[in-house]
Amino acid sequence: MLNKWAIAAMIAVLAVGGVGHADANGTSANTLLSEGVSLELGERDFINYCAACHGVGARGDGTIGEFLTLAVPDLTELSKRDGGQFPEARVTEVIDGRAEVKVHGMRDMPVWGDWFDAEAASLDIDRKARELIVNDRIASLVLYLKSIQAP
Repeated sequence: MLNKWAIAAMIAVLAVGGVGHADANGTSANTLLSEGVSLELGERDFINYCAACHGVGARGDGTIGEFLTLAVPDLTELSKRDGGQFPEARVTEVIDGRAEVKVHGMRDMPVWGDWFDAEAASLDIDRKARELIVNDRIASLVLYLKSIQAP
């Protein structure tokens, strides 16, 4: 069963058009071939997939947040909460979510690794290429979050 965060994220993604759709020429408007790791990709994915819950400024004030039972964290203070060091490995694990042990209970947010993999699978490319796309998108989100940390 999906938790409230997963349902909220799916609604948000559909609302902003985060799922690929064809343009007038019949080509995908959300081409998912790997763009590499970039701040721009991270910001774009953050706006499309994360801002509904975390807010455009990543301060935990997204429009869907009020409907969730758990408080949405301020992502601009991750470094501050971790003694001044950005917790890159942990942020990567939380965004990806695929390595979480299922017996530990429900996740507080969607498993973006699976979501990005499903989007890449629609391109009919091999597993290795899909995993590269997923890893690049997660690394780009992490790079973006690192760039917006409060001083």
